[in-house]
Amino acid sequence: MKIAIAAAAVAAGLALASAPAHADRAVNTGLGVGSGLLVFGPVGAVVGGVVGYTAGEGIARSWGLSRPHRRPARKVRKPAD
Repeated sequence: MKIAIAAAAVAAGLALASAPAHADRAVNTGLGVGSGLLVFGPVGAVVGGVVGYTAGEGIARSWGLSRPHRRPARKVRKPAD
């Protein structure tokens, strides 16, 4: 039963992350489901999935694990006169 709930939550997270930009959100949801299931059982899987989906990116950024998706602006050199 626990495996079915975890698999359904991960599948729902992957289905919601249709764009590649939102792929990190699916990973965060899956990690939340797995850790919640491991610690608190089925109820923890649901709560962990919700927390992973909503706050996972902020948590990863605060730990230094997530980099911004934009590249820094290029500096244009002026030709010497």
